[in-house]
Amino acid sequence: MTINLVQIIYISIIGFVTTLIITPLVGKYMRSIGKIGHDVHKVDRPEVPESGGIGFMVIYLILLLVGIFIAPNTISKYRLAVMLTVLTLVTLLGLYDDFRQLSAIMKPGLLVILSLPVLIFQKIGDEVLVSPTPILPFIGETRLSIAYWFLAVFVVSVPSNASNMLDVMNGSMSGSGMLISLTAFIASFIIPLEEESLFIGRYASLTLFAVLFGFWIYNRYPAKIFAGDTGSLGTGAAIGLIAIYGRIEFVMVVALLVHIMNSFSILSSLKGLRERHDIQERPVKVIDGVVHASADEKAPITLVRLLVARKPLNEKEIVNRILSLVFFVCVLALITAYIMRRSIL
Repeated sequence: MTINLVQIIYISIIGFVTTLIITPLVGKYMRSIGKIGHDVHKVDRPEVPESGGIGFMVIYLILLLVGIFIAPNTISKYRLAVMLTVLTLVTLLGLYDDFRQLSAIMKPGLLVILSLPVLIFQKIGDEVLVSPTPILPFIGETRLSIAYWFLAVFVVSVPSNASNMLDVMNGSMSGSGMLISLTAFIASFIIPLEEESLFIGRYASLTLFAVLFGFWIYNRYPAKIFAGDTGSLGTGAAIGLIAIYGRIEFVMVVALLVHIMNSFSILSSLKGLRERHDIQERPVKVIDGVVHASADEKAPITLVRLLVARKPLNEKEIVNRILSLVFFVCVLALITAYIMRRSIL
């Protein structure tokens, strides 16, 4: 059984249209139960429904379930089954965090625990789901028997938290997630891999792009709905799982460089993990709809603060610059994929 690209495209289109229909209904429900937040980067601080990510994540989970039935081989089916399990748990964790608020230490800790199925089910019977043989540029296929499994523990936690930390402005998380998932899809055509990895790289990434696109239409500036931790954690976890099961780990690391830099800057300036609600010193301040960098040395150093350090910008300008940076590293990621191709041919 071969990979049916047309079938993947059709299913992705269905996912996009369904998300387009479901998202405003989710927003309406969240508003009706009082789950709303203030869009703090606008002059009038409008009320916007939160936790909208539950809509596109549920649709994505359903598409993964469909993928199990159309997967070309047993290994692909098993990999999608593990992805479905992990992402369901991450989505539930994000939903709980949206309504109950987990501590800054407990959340990443639980995400590490939720990644354990990847290690537990690295092999099912005679089928190897995960092999510690990543492909590196200029080197080709390598064997990292110990280091790989150590890093695999964080395959969910790191991209999930990085995605969550970049979800600070209208469309920043969903837009960057779209670019990265599309990069994964294109990379699957560049690097010659075994069929099961190519299927994950194409199916899981294009369907993720589709649901994020449907959500982004409502989440972009000016946002009509927020993703919440449900959406940002789920998106990051999906990207991490696509990286490991699609065997494009290094490509995704490059594509996530903006997210990684933002997370590292925040954690290093705060000297540890802290929930955003507990941070007294804000990295930026908004004056008449224009975002200014904070002059407080104790304020966390974020990507947004760096972008407005030289010149204040409005929210739309900041988001465009964030997405431009993500686009740039995604291009670098595809160049990396081409170098990896040359390394194994």
